[in-house]
Amino acid sequence: MKRWGWLLCCWLLAGCVSLSTGGKPERPHEAAVKQTEAKPLPKDIHLVALGDSLTEGVGDGEGKGGYIGRLVPLLSAEDGVRTATVTNLGKRGRRIAELEPVINAHQDELKRADLILLTIGGNDVMNVVRSHFLDLSRQRFQQATEIFADRLDHLLISLRTINPDVVIVLVGLYNPFSSTLPTISEIDDVIAEWNQASAAVLSQYERTIFVDIQDIFADRDDLLYRDEFHPNAAGYEQIAIRVYEALKERKEWWIGRLLQ
Repeated sequence: MKRWGWLLCCWLLAGCVSLSTGGKPERPHEAAVKQTEAKPLPKDIHLVALGDSLTEGVGDGEGKGGYIGRLVPLLSAEDGVRTATVTNLGKRGRRIAELEPVINAHQDELKRADLILLTIGGNDVMNVVRSHFLDLSRQRFQQATEIFADRLDHLLISLRTINPDVVIVLVGLYNPFSSTLPTISEIDDVIAEWNQASAAVLSQYERTIFVDIQDIFADRDDLLYRDEFHPNAAGYEQIAIRVYEALKERKEWWIGRLLQ
């Protein structure tokens, strides 16, 4: 009789251990399976970089590909990303009116892009300076700003038509003229207004990010290449960090899309 009582006690204890709080048996491997499902496998991310010499990386004495070349490893190290690849379509001297043909010629790359990064506008500002050097005025810059904003709007429509879900990043302008054109006292305000107009256009579209870099180069000639116009290696490093920080703040936009 004692033997049967001892067996019954052991059976009841075993039952308490094997039952979950809901009274149902819990399989030992269930917790491990749940943990695996909670963290999806890393995905590949593809960037398309459009624009001018800043996208091309002109002035980067270290030959690392400007801000794009420095941004890629930062994104590759993010959780949820296995690899980050880039199609760089930047070209020195390009103005915004010249971007539409580039977009039309590279629709396949743009369709599969997770991120589109843009630097454009510096040559548009320079065109105003060169065309009206002897009679520069605030009004001429304002007119050019309005034309640029209208073209930027059409550009975003084209990109959204090709890829409705892609995250679009526009890097703003900085003032490289503080040394070369010190007599133009209002140039900082001109650049700021240009950036404000660009940011306003982007704000009309979802999943867009405007990255302001004007403050980075304020009174920092040490961040410029010897041509006193393009960033040097240190300048590109600062741009890459600023873009990376902006993307981190909107991580759910591009990482979330990868894990869907």
